[in-house]
Amino acid sequence: MAAAATILVLGTAAATANAAPAPRNCVLNIDSGSMQCYDTFQEAVTASTNGRIADAPLSAKHIDQKLADRLKGSSGTTGAQAVQLGVIYTDSNYGGSALVLTGGSGCQSGNGRDAQINLEGIWNNSVSSLTTLTCWLELWDAPNASGVHQEYQQSTSYVGDAMNDRASSMGQWTSPWLRTSST
Repeated sequence: MAAAATILVLGTAAATANAAPAPRNCVLNIDSGSMQCYDTFQEAVTASTNGRIADAPLSAKHIDQKLADRLKGSSGTTGAQAVQLGVIYTDSNYGGSALVLTGGSGCQSGNGRDAQINLEGIWNNSVSSLTTLTCWLELWDAPNASGVHQEYQQSTSYVGDAMNDRASSMGQWTSPWLRTSST
């Protein structure tokens, strides 16, 4: 009987040691490069919107069109300090860890790529899905926006075999509905 108890305890310890880490919910300001992580997606959205949206779901997997529209609209709020650009996920179907991308002015230059960042830590070579908000997103399989790349103009539940778990850098592009006139 004592041997069985020992095996059960060792089996439980091994299962705990092999359990997947809890998803991270982070906010990255692409202007400053600063990143802050939170226990829930709700906390990340609350932080990224400076408290304007405090009722997001606990998990990023549950972004619906209503929340996406609110995130897009939150950037136009008077006194807004951060524009919601998009969200990348480590798993397909908007699962796993989520990285909310914010910036000071968003994608409004009207001349193509507005920002480029290298993905580091858990985000490097792990992107599997993404949500576009005020920007189109582009993924590259090498640092510094080089190598094979793919542009995403809309939210994508699976980035495709060519980019899945391969992105090392990304860029934000001006969406045509946000382009400023050059006159």
